[in-house]
Amino acid sequence: MMMHSAPVARKTAEAVARFSEADWLEAARLTIVMKGLHASGWPALAVAGVLTALSYRYAPTAALFGVLALTVVVTVLRHYFVRGYLQTLRDGHIDQQLAYLRRRRWFLPLNAVNWGVWPLVFHGHLPPESEVVCWMLTAGVGGVAIAWMSAHMYVTRMFLILFVSTVAISVGVTFIVWPEHLTQRWDAWIPVMLAAYWLMMARIARLLNDLYGQSIDLSYHNARLIHSLREQKNVAEEALRFKDRFLAGAAHDLKQPVNALGIYAEWLSNEPELVHELGPKILQSTQAINALFDSLFDLVKLDAGQFDVDLKPIPVPDLLSDLEVQFGPIAGQKDLELRLRAVPVSVRSDPILLRRVLGNLVANAIRYTVRGGVLLAARQRGDHVLFEVWDTGIGIPEHEQEQVFNEFYKIKTGGTEEGFGLGLAIVRRLSERLDYPVSMRSRPGRGTVFKIRVPVEPSDIKS
Repeated sequence: MMMHSAPVARKTAEAVARFSEADWLEAARLTIVMKGLHASGWPALAVAGVLTALSYRYAPTAALFGVLALTVVVTVLRHYFVRGYLQTLRDGHIDQQLAYLRRRRWFLPLNAVNWGVWPLVFHGHLPPESEVVCWMLTAGVGGVAIAWMSAHMYVTRMFLILFVSTVAISVGVTFIVWPEHLTQRWDAWIPVMLAAYWLMMARIARLLNDLYGQSIDLSYHNARLIHSLREQKNVAEEALRFKDRFLAGAAHDLKQPVNALGIYAEWLSNEPELVHELGPKILQSTQAINALFDSLFDLVKLDAGQFDVDLKPIPVPDLLSDLEVQFGPIAGQKDLELRLRAVPVSVRSDPILLRRVLGNLVANAIRYTVRGGVLLAARQRGDHVLFEVWDTGIGIPEHEQEQVFNEFYKIKTGGTEEGFGLGLAIVRRLSERLDYPVSMRSRPGRGTVFKIRVPVEPSDIKS
């Protein structure tokens, strides 16, 4: 039992996550109905056998074999109906379960009619003692059906209405076809007994429905709790994996510039006359270390939610000019051309965060470009400015285009050892913080373009 409980709980929790509460509860109620139908199959067949045995010597042959044939057909249909549903239940797809029941909803009314026609066989034809036993068995079958159908009130009402109505019609038919039955005294009490039976079964159904409802609601909330705990467990495990990647990536990326800095410092202490040659290299290693720490601090701030957005008007030409001053020398060191194309409008954004986003895109473009250049362009598109960063670099294979936004991810083919794999991760998270959509297009060996849409300052929107 323990071996099967875990998969069942997992499927139930997954169903809670994927489907609406209404669908889940509907499927749970109907599942109880179907399991009751499955469990009562053999007992119902046994009751039909007893009714047949008691009626065989006395009942009209046509009525007996007609009703018996209907019971056999319903029994076969019940078998295939229930077996098909249990298969969909094992698959755990609530939408398929509900669709299956909608396609075969005609069976439940047929089952009610099947038991309601049995009075055609035994009413008025059997000795009084045998007929009383047949009535008790028929009423018992209806009561048992109501007990497991009560999980779903609509199904219960439908069954009770059809069952009692069919019994009443069957009794009425016996009065018409065999009028001598009218002479029996207790026939006058049949409407009263049917009404009392109706009221009693309706009352029992309501009470059982409340009990089923409490159990199903508890099961639903337990399943939601299991799903929530599983999600929290996954988040915690992912946080641990990220911490491991974070520490490993930071240690690896710090090691190279720190080692280089140590080598240059030792070299300079032994040969001071090389200061003009080693000074820029020491500065470059220091800048690399500072860049890594800036990126790490950005990630920490993002995780802690410490980036407050302060929206201000930012002139696009000034913004691009600042980025040219910052990255122009870096591009020049690689013999790359950094070109800018501005538009004479202002955008409304956070100056620090927007510079960080565009700066990371430009730095990434320069890092992965060996020859050619980088273009930072701004174009007005209605109430937005579209910033584009083009490069003629190595490009990004299609299967890696989503992964490049993950922390510490570097392109595996034709990449560079420079950088820390954090720039695009910070771009995505900052753009989400600012609610700016970021898109990219790339072809391996041909270059990449990143695009980001930023709202125009309202006063600069052209009417």
